[in-house]
Amino acid sequence: SSKLHYTTPNLTMASTALNIALASPSVRLARQPAATRSRAPQRLTRCAPIRCAATGGDEPQAVMASRRGVLSTALAVSLGCAFEGPALARPANEAGDGAMVANYLPETADGFFKYVVKGDRTPALRAEALEPYSFVLPGDFKELPVANAISGNYCQPRCDEPTTEVKFGSPSAGNVQIIIAPTTKLTRLQSPTIDQIGDLDGVINSIGPYITGDFIDPEDVTSSREINDNGRKYFVYELNTPYALTGTHNLASVTTSKNELVLMVVSTNDKQWNKSSDQLIRVVESFRV
Repeated sequence: SSKLHYTTPNLTMASTALNIALASPSVRLARQPAATRSRAPQRLTRCAPIRCAATGGDEPQAVMASRRGVLSTALAVSLGCAFEGPALARPANEAGDGAMVANYLPETADGFFKYVVKGDRTPALRAEALEPYSFVLPGDFKELPVANAISGNYCQPRCDEPTTEVKFGSPSAGNVQIIIAPTTKLTRLQSPTIDQIGDLDGVINSIGPYITGDFIDPEDVTSSREINDNGRKYFVYELNTPYALTGTHNLASVTTSKNELVLMVVSTNDKQWNKSSDQLIRVVESFRV
């Protein structure tokens, strides 16, 4: 039998598939003497050429065609696995994968839908780097995938840069995401409160790039206020950011959990803001850790 020498290291799967296929009845039939084969004409499908270096004598055309077909299929499978795109974190709720939150989250009394993150949902939560959080959303929002590169999957529990926990979006209202950042860049205190990080003006100057993708000017802040709930304080901001990377209007609510700043960021364009600003303010004010 011929020995095939592959020039690509990713062909282990192809070799295995070829060996299995050569043991199948269709290939054994091609090797039987001509007298024992069926006299019914066999139509061979011509496959895309696969170039391999072969040594040894000639083989019947049916065997070579079968081998080419098997090898072509195995190559497609193996190369497809080798060139997959960037890995994405799974959505928080399998039932919500691609579905509007109205289809799987519990409805609140005022017609929104409450999302409560599971304790093992994200790398930071699995590492116990922060506490679980919750918020409400309009019914037409869908959960969006988060790329592993920004999910903290490779650095928790000691990430030095901000990472994205979860993300939701609606074509008509914009995007909502939870972002965390280590407090160690702002204070040496362990498990600081938001007041120990700074006041309303000081905190927004520190976290502006996390919200807009760029530094913000004081005049970009159209309003700021505090919310106290269950012994925890939240700083809430409304930003008019016409040149921001994330959107022309941004809302943010920020607090601390253990050694992390935890931010809800809502980003919209002008059209989305004009249509859904009241709903989005309700969303950002609902954020709780």
